[in-house]
Amino acid sequence: MSRFLAGEFRPLQGEHTETGLRVVGHLPVELDGLFTQIGPAPAGSPRRAWGGHYPWFMQDGLVCGVRLQDGRARWFRNRWIRSRRAAKSLGMSPAEGPRHFPHDSVNTNIVAHHGLLLALVESGCLPVELSATLDTVRYTDLGGQLPRGFAAHPKIDVSTGDMHLLAYSPVRTWAEHIVITASGRVSKMDRVDLGGRPLVHDIALTPGHVVFFDTPVRFHLSSGLAGGFPYRWRDSHQARIGVLPRGGGPVRWVAVDQCFLYHLVGAEETPGGGLAVRGIRYERLFDRRNSDPLAGPATLWEWRIEPGRDFAHGQEIDDQPQELPRSDPRRQGLASRYYYAVTNEPGNDKHGLLKYDFQRGAAEHRRLESDHVPGETVFVPSASSVAEDHGWLLLFRYDAARDASDLVVLDARDIAGSPVAVVQLPVRVPVGAHSNWITAGELPGPENP
Repeated sequence: MSRFLAGEFRPLQGEHTETGLRVVGHLPVELDGLFTQIGPAPAGSPRRAWGGHYPWFMQDGLVCGVRLQDGRARWFRNRWIRSRRAAKSLGMSPAEGPRHFPHDSVNTNIVAHHGLLLALVESGCLPVELSATLDTVRYTDLGGQLPRGFAAHPKIDVSTGDMHLLAYSPVRTWAEHIVITASGRVSKMDRVDLGGRPLVHDIALTPGHVVFFDTPVRFHLSSGLAGGFPYRWRDSHQARIGVLPRGGGPVRWVAVDQCFLYHLVGAEETPGGGLAVRGIRYERLFDRRNSDPLAGPATLWEWRIEPGRDFAHGQEIDDQPQELPRSDPRRQGLASRYYYAVTNEPGNDKHGLLKYDFQRGAAEHRRLESDHVPGETVFVPSASSVAEDHGWLLLFRYDAARDASDLVVLDARDIAGSPVAVVQLPVRVPVGAHSNWITAGELPGPENP
């Protein structure tokens, strides 16, 4: 049986609204907002779960969230995105709105922008508008502004409020660099030729560029038709970094040694016109021997791109296996000193967290108990300081002993110390894709569950 059908990934039965949540410790009053997670989880029978294969990435989208306000945990809710398949499993009508793609499961990320709370997926489908209480409102093309699909990992430039994304699809050999202003207007939609159909999950911003990886993980139709994940490793394709000028112009391709990345830690412009790109690198993934989307290890690497050179040598700069890097959102598009990630130790089930300091070139660690499994860790800055580590780390943590989850709040300056607060949830939050903090000011109203 697939590991994604057991333990911390085990599918959840039913939708829940829970109030009167127990808090151990003291929730900071400054934390006024909604902590969310979205991930693949079947609303009914697991999709295509036969012969030991189970394409976890392709399951229905489940959204979970805890509303924090006035030092209290007001409520917990979980809701499935009302895709055609999930709605049928739940005995309900699917959400209205356009899709632009045959597969309409939205299960990867959540972003708040221009007054909307949007659930996202990549590879062609449009976003789903959510209410402040995580109910599905509609699929949206932003008032007809999106003729094709969207992306799962947009980045918001805090200096302008513009949201940048690279939208790709397996039905096209090109992507689109889309820019959406803080008011919700699509101000740019430029074609980026890819010369194939790669899996492009993430991007990084610098003041002048959008940076992304094009790797040997490519669309594989026969794998999808056979019921598996429709992307496979192809040795014939050279891994490369795409450097796209934000002001317009052709993409610059820089070859790198073969690898795969889901997530970039960031990129920054260096003296003399170069770039430093950092990301969580897998040596190889999705080959014929292993279709597990989370097979590791993946470690922190850096590539230095120099003017006039068409190859960038990569270097491992931290050997701790890790994933899901997150930094201070106020530094988006700028150099960051710190980032935070989930860790695991090879050969066992020991999980933890790390805080990496680029200035010191070293990481601090927090080891978790053997029956605790963390979700993505999100840094929430304190409004009283501009320091990159003055704030809190929030994460969902699965507790196998209780078969339930907690929302854990840590002091980002003391990652190994006792939690500031633990919100005990009466239900389990299956380990998912991405978590996010949505401030009260970003939530669409009304918000009573």
